Amino acid sequence: MIRTVVVMFFFFIGSLITTSQEVRTFRGTVIDVVTKEIIPFATIAVYNDKNELLDGASTNDRGHFQLKTNKRFTYFEISFIGYENFVKRLSEINDLTNISIELKPTVSNLEEVVVEAGRTTTQLKIDRKIIDIGADIQQSGTTALEAFDQIVDIQTDLGTGSISLRGSDNVRLLINGKPSSMDAVELLEQIPSSTIKSVEIITSPSAKYQADGLSGVINVILKRNLNTGLNLNLNSSVGTKRYGYGIDGNYNLSFVNLRFNASQSGREMDSKQTIDRTFLNGNTQSIFTPHDFNGLVRKGTVGLDFFIDKYNEFSIGFDYTDDYHSFYNNSQYFNVTDRNDFVYTRNSAHSHLTSVFNANYRKAFRKEGHFLEIDYNLNDNKNEYPASDFEDAVFLFDQIIEEDNTIHAISLDYVLPVSEKIQIETGASWNRSDTKNQQFFRANNTTGALDTFDYEEELLGIYGLAKFSAQNLDWQVGLRYEDFSSTSQNTLNLSTTDLDFSNFFPSIHVSYKFNEDNTIGLGYSKRVSRPNLHHINPFQLGNPFFRFDGNPELKPESSDNIELNYQNNGEKINWSLATFYRYRKDVILWVNDIEDNNVQVISFQNIGVNHSFGVETTVKYKFAKFWDTALTGNYYYTAIDDNNLVTWDELYSSNLQLKNTFKISKKISTDITYRHMPRRQNAFNFIEPRHRVDWALRAKFLKNKLTANLRVIDVLDNNLMKRNTRTTEFNQRTVWKFQSQTLGFLFSLNYMLFKNENKERNRKKREYRHNDSNN
Repeated sequence: MIRTVVVMFFFFIGSLITTSQEVRTFRGTVIDVVTKEIIPFATIAVYNDKNELLDGASTNDRGHFQLKTNKRFTYFEISFIGYENFVKRLSEINDLTNISIELKPTVSNLEEVVVEAGRTTTQLKIDRKIIDIGADIQQSGTTALEAFDQIVDIQTDLGTGSISLRGSDNVRLLINGKPSSMDAVELLEQIPSSTIKSVEIITSPSAKYQADGLSGVINVILKRNLNTGLNLNLNSSVGTKRYGYGIDGNYNLSFVNLRFNASQSGREMDSKQTIDRTFLNGNTQSIFTPHDFNGLVRKGTVGLDFFIDKYNEFSIGFDYTDDYHSFYNNSQYFNVTDRNDFVYTRNSAHSHLTSVFNANYRKAFRKEGHFLEIDYNLNDNKNEYPASDFEDAVFLFDQIIEEDNTIHAISLDYVLPVSEKIQIETGASWNRSDTKNQQFFRANNTTGALDTFDYEEELLGIYGLAKFSAQNLDWQVGLRYEDFSSTSQNTLNLSTTDLDFSNFFPSIHVSYKFNEDNTIGLGYSKRVSRPNLHHINPFQLGNPFFRFDGNPELKPESSDNIELNYQNNGEKINWSLATFYRYRKDVILWVNDIEDNNVQVISFQNIGVNHSFGVETTVKYKFAKFWDTALTGNYYYTAIDDNNLVTWDELYSSNLQLKNTFKISKKISTDITYRHMPRRQNAFNFIEPRHRVDWALRAKFLKNKLTANLRVIDVLDNNLMKRNTRTTEFNQRTVWKFQSQTLGFLFSLNYMLFKNENKERNRKKREYRHNDSNN
């Protein structure tokens, strides 16, 4: 008995001694020694002099690691696939909370392709969310618009031809950080998802961004091949009434890099639509139209990057897109009050020719992160919209709209790291947009008339931004000044406009790291939406059911945005939560009216003040090595102050997505995604709840050079859009089956014909993202 007590006593004392040893915390970052890019999910192991493994950790998706241990060890060993193991002795480290590890790539990095495909698809920064398109199987072989439809944060409405952020369609769309003169939906339908590197959703833009886009900025970053030697990829896809093929690559001779891509895609659609209307006077009208669509898109890009020396780089690029699609709508009218059934036919076609030229010069200085960058972008877009309308095969009228747009954009950015903790950024930008619209209208038995609408717009912006770091606290404070002016002339009604607005736009972002796994952020930004071509232009092609009217009397809309977010990164579970409040003044909104011929007229009006709130959350959990799941949801609510123009003054929308990804083997993975969209309430209509299930499969062959993807959209075939519209003049119910969002399949192939095994040259970390080093 005494022996037992003695043993237990010494065991207890030994345990106290062991547990009382000091627990030390080690923090650091693992990067690529060549490219200086972070390396996520690297293994950190600690050993004693006997080479015994004592403890370990791994880097998160930002390349950071944190190790808490009471074990006595003498050295670290860091490893990752495609890199040489690196050993660092504890005695060589001066700052245990700021350990920098640089890994050297091995000669072969073929396995790295596998690792990249399995990386996280979402990164949260201080003022934005970055989504990696290529990592999501569901987005393979699609267009950019279809890729957006897989992102819960972005709401796509093909019925109105709009995209929304946080319940508002007042969004600024950028391609590689540059504006386009094209309609957002038309532009996104032209871009293959295979050419997209990532999508940045910037809901709290800093002062360096132009201030338009009340609910935020969506920046589509296209891939830019810079690997040394010859690299060449072949892409192809085939699916439900669609096909596509393309080639992209580069040839890098170290001092100069040639990059290129070319693609062609074709598509047919018959998105069936049924409309039932009841008017204030009791009249009724029902319409069925198949919306037959036939489209062809050809794209080509070529660019040269000159690496003049260590401190000077110059790039030029040219993009060309030829987008043609035709519509044939044989609309059947029935249940029409006081008249027989009839067929209304519209033959229409859209032609878009877009040329983009870009030149960029970057001067780097000796200090890391110190640079001056000048960028020029020319976007020229020519559009033609001819249409012919018939009723029961009897000619009614011809309408031809021609629209030519040119945008010149020049920007200058200067970044100065004052110290390790302070960085100053400043810059200026100048944009000029020139648009000439012509409308030719010829009714039956008339010679026709030609009217023009000329529009010019100019924007000058200057910004300053300061970034501060103090232990775990990061600050980013900025101020932007913009001067906007526009003029227009309309020969149809002999009207003119001459607008001029000047404003200051502050922004502030604060981020606090409790530790490497827990971060909270707070952001404020002021935004504006000025009357522009889209609001004023009277020559916009509608259809037999509705048309647009321009409103030159609009006032600018402004908003103050506050955002709070929190993220937690654990070993198996990662989750984030964001909430925001938006105060909007002089809100610009679509307003509906009805003409005598029962055509719905849509125009823009200022409706007063809106208060918007919202919450967004994402939870990612790793059930097993082969099974990852992610649950993403959001809810947005807007209260409209007293206004008799709208039908509903409380607006709301929400989305829920459950994504499960399974790694069947090293070469095969699959994804099952469920999406539920509860009722969405707008100012004049509501969309009934709907849901869908998408399934995708990815397999790799030929030493990972060939990647095959199979995707089935809307497996249950029930994703119909049902919209109910109510105004003071009519009630309308629309049931619309969009072919691109209902049951169909898509099979795509990517073949890596040539791939140089050397790593990418360390160049332009900014890559259209303004080099946000603190983000």
